Amino acid sequence: MRILIQNPMKNKELLLLIKNQRRVKGLSQTDMAKRLNIVLKTYQNIESGITRLDIDRLMQIAQLIDLDLATVFQLNRENTIEPSNEKELYNRLITEKEYYIAKLENDIKFYQEILKENKHF
Repeated sequence: MRILIQNPMKNKELLLLIKNQRRVKGLSQTDMAKRLNIVLKTYQNIESGITRLDIDRLMQIAQLIDLDLATVFQLNRENTIEPSNEKELYNRLITEKEYYIAKLENDIKFYQEILKENKHF
């Protein structure tokens, strides 16, 4: 059975809630990274929205900062995601990832050009 998230929080709102709750608990981003067994930059990317949270990582973070996800997302176990909505979701995720990959490729080209121009360093 799948879970439909009814009235989910917007991603930015969720990330702000995580950040604020982390601070309330007196934890730094470094503390969170250590407890999640990830590097600091990875945690910073999660909290800033660069790295998308999967449900497993979200649950780990929620546990560390005592965040009740059932309340946050108002889970409703009686509803399921319609196949057309699921397909739309996957298409949106693919589009977002393709955009991110294109951005990274542009960054790589930019830095390669800098290296070419500064060979004498």
